[in-house]
Amino acid sequence: MAALPIRDELRKSINSPDWEPQFILRYRREIAENLRLAREINALCDRLTAIVYERESFVDELHILVGRFMPGKMAEFMKQVQGKDIPNLMKLQILRREFELRAREKDIFIEKLRGNIDF
Repeated sequence: MAALPIRDELRKSINSPDWEPQFILRYRREIAENLRLAREINALCDRLTAIVYERESFVDELHILVGRFMPGKMAEFMKQVQGKDIPNLMKLQILRREFELRAREKDIFIEKLRGNIDF
């Protein structure tokens, strides 16, 4: 099995043979934190998605009422606001995936440290 460059650097910087369990424990905590953040972002995305759908329905209703009861500027304003929320939702979804990816990368690194995965 080839040595991991980061493992060699860590071993040299700590100068102790018992660095692996401490490092693995720290990475496990970071994995748990990354997954917790990913779950929170996922819940936020779910709430924002529901709001976006509700607002889309509201904008559709406003377009129906334009001309009869209200000016068209309000409907256009709501449509612009809606147009800004959708890219923000996409950014949140990307951020969630990045946290999940970081957690998975750390998990794979731990398995490599233990020798359970070949390079």
